[in-house]
Amino acid sequence: MLPVTLSIFACFGWGIADFIGGLKSRDLPTLSILMISSLTGTFLLGGILLLLKSPLPSDPLILWAVPAGFIGIAAMFMLYRSLAVGSMAILAPISATGVVLPVIWGIFFGDTLSGLCILGMVLAILGSLLAVMEYDTKRKSKKLTQGIGLAAGSAFFVGLYFITMDTACTHHPIWASMIMRSSALIIFIPLLLIKTVTVNIGKVQLPYILLMGAMDTMAAFCFALATSKGMLSQVAVISSLYPVVTIVLSAAITGERIQKVQFSGVVLALAGVTLISAF
Repeated sequence: MLPVTLSIFACFGWGIADFIGGLKSRDLPTLSILMISSLTGTFLLGGILLLLKSPLPSDPLILWAVPAGFIGIAAMFMLYRSLAVGSMAILAPISATGVVLPVIWGIFFGDTLSGLCILGMVLAILGSLLAVMEYDTKRKSKKLTQGIGLAAGSAFFVGLYFITMDTACTHHPIWASMIMRSSALIIFIPLLLIKTVTVNIGKVQLPYILLMGAMDTMAAFCFALATSKGMLSQVAVISSLYPVVTIVLSAAITGERIQKVQFSGVVLALAGVTLISAF
């Protein structure tokens, strides 16, 4: 039950972070947002490790956190750029479909799931796919909005992120999270030197980006802890339901309309999580 609970926390954290990141990417450079949020996460995790006085582990598997950091930044960049140009309610669920990769990976490497748990996973994934659909009353057809290519690319990297972090988190999830978060900063050093990216985003916007960084870090750590204690195929599905949170926030705060087919997808996704957590 603990892995399921942690996965739900990860789902909420990523959903909130993606809403803020996507919204702010409409006004601020996406790379600047990602750099500041990565710095925030590095300081938070570094502070926790100092308090715990936890030594750096010698397990070589933890080095998988380095590519996970690069992959995570690529996934977030593509997702936030897509959310900046298109509908959050449509594009956010596309990025979550990458969960198919870790599910296949987990089952291939020995995850054993009950029939009802598999049904729950199918419902959760189907729910995310339904949340993608938008009915155009003028054209009388279903369509996907602008930014689908970026969202699809993000989905691929999200799937790879789940797999690499699962490998890195076998024994030391907090150190894996720290290495993942800090390694992502390597990408920004040359960009900062050539002034492609800036940390000057203004005092008004800074609190939102710091909150986004904290939420993303919390979610990543919860996922790391969950996957170290549970099955990747199960943990990844629940964690990847973060678009449900993004959609609800988008509807509540920006007034973006949720259509019936999307609402049906949300209900199916929640039903899927219920089955997964119960069995």
